[in-house]
Amino acid sequence: MSRISTRFVICNGELIPPGAATVSVLGSTLYGAFGVYESIQLWNGVVFHLDDHLSRLLASAAAIGLPLSGDLAAHRDWVHQLVQAEGGPLDATIRLFAVGPEADAPPRSFLWLEPLYPPSPQMIRDGVGAVCYSGERALPTVKSLNTLVNTLARHAAQAAGEHEGLLVDAAGNMREGASSTFYAVQDGSLLIPPAEDILEGVTLQIVLDLADDAGIPVRRVALPLAQRNGWDEAFLTSTSRHILPLVRLDGAAIGAGAPGTLTEELSRRFEGYFEKVTGRSYGP
Repeated sequence: MSRISTRFVICNGELIPPGAATVSVLGSTLYGAFGVYESIQLWNGVVFHLDDHLSRLLASAAAIGLPLSGDLAAHRDWVHQLVQAEGGPLDATIRLFAVGPEADAPPRSFLWLEPLYPPSPQMIRDGVGAVCYSGERALPTVKSLNTLVNTLARHAAQAAGEHEGLLVDAAGNMREGASSTFYAVQDGSLLIPPAEDILEGVTLQIVLDLADDAGIPVRRVALPLAQRNGWDEAFLTSTSRHILPLVRLDGAAIGAGAPGTLTEELSRRFEGYFEKVTGRSYGP
């Protein structure tokens, strides 16, 4: 676990104390969830795939008609300004919230650092469990501040003592995790929900590239929960999880109930790539 405390916040390029990073309860940001966000990994002082995250931020903002306070280059500069202000090679999660204009304020982008929690060696070795939660995000391809269903899915997982809550839509199809992308493995192929049904994660694109390099077939298909007995393996990805084996769903084993060979191969390739980019292996 990283030992980060939030000392500074960047707001539209200005360094401010955390207590000044506020939005009004009277405006549209809180009531309308009118904003977008990103979570970006800072490891060994290196910001991992920064421009990919910022490109997604801009795409999400454009999809909901949200004016931003700066372009990609401005946001990139603000990220580096924040890292420099904190000082030293750091391991952290960079949070970026961009909110729309209020009656008395222009669009604002807030950036700050939070602790980063890599999966433990036991989680990677043994895998984790999840529970299903009925619901789907509004505008699933947009990383918006409307995350109520994600929060409820996460609460359901916590109540069950499991790692993640997985969203299942009204048609009974697995969509994604509360804060992760879901993948199933069947007959040697990697199965991922259609692009229009989920948030296309930055980590997901890396996984697709690695699967292509490894010659692993990928199918973008609906994943009916009723067909879960046909899944040989499953795993989750996110900025902080990287590739995390999923071995249990609603208390029942997925496949053999242990991390599978395809999951382990992709994880090995991912960690090799990550260490090459950041200069240090990943872990608590």
